[in-house]
Amino acid sequence: VMAAVTREPDMNLVGAVGRAESAEQLSLPNGAGSVPYARNLDTLLSNVHADVVIDFSSRDAALVAAQACATHRVHLVTGTSGLSPDDVSEMDRRAQEAGVGIMIGPNFSLGATLLAHLAERAAKHFDYVEIIERHHAGKADAPSGSALATARRLLDARDGSPFTHPEPRIEPLPGTRGGELGGVAIHSVRMPGLMAHEEIIFGGAGETLTLRHDTTNRECYMPGVLLAVRRVRGTVGLTYGLGTLLGLD
Repeated sequence: VMAAVTREPDMNLVGAVGRAESAEQLSLPNGAGSVPYARNLDTLLSNVHADVVIDFSSRDAALVAAQACATHRVHLVTGTSGLSPDDVSEMDRRAQEAGVGIMIGPNFSLGATLLAHLAERAAKHFDYVEIIERHHAGKADAPSGSALATARRLLDARDGSPFTHPEPRIEPLPGTRGGELGGVAIHSVRMPGLMAHEEIIFGGAGETLTLRHDTTNRECYMPGVLLAVRRVRGTVGLTYGLGTLLGLD
């Protein structure tokens, strides 16, 4: 994220927050100096002028970031996974009260966004669907926020009508059918060698339709993040999903 921001002529990186560094300054990736570094976002925002905070952290840290941004009236773009619908509603409420915008992206990849859009269109024509999401071994949450967001979109496309979810009559190993949301089965794979992958399989009489997206490098998220940074300043309250900014939703 830092490298992407420093490459943009209309953006200026003014500070960084994290838990791994102990120094008071953090070197910019392009070698053009350093910026203030803190382990507390509220402290940093009290000492620098920021228009937008970009957050890729954890669910708990993202909630704290949303509160700090509301307090300092700074816009927020977050790609943190694991946020519940109640978390999103609370972050929206705080942003609206503060008069700032908040952009939450389950996935900032163009390909992943198009995958969800195409799957939403297919959802109206199939009664069976399963999602297989694969991520690296260090991912904290399962299923991924992207997979959950996809499942909710599929159900919304059917006006909440559930999919058919066949349960096994015999299950020697409990949980083999994965998780289930409104009839959408979700299976999570975690292991080294993977990054971020999502496969959506629709089934009907005599046929299946498979949609799949593979992430091979984190650079794919940066165009979406930068688009969100530019757009969020003109908003108040919640914007959910990159598809909204791309005109897909």
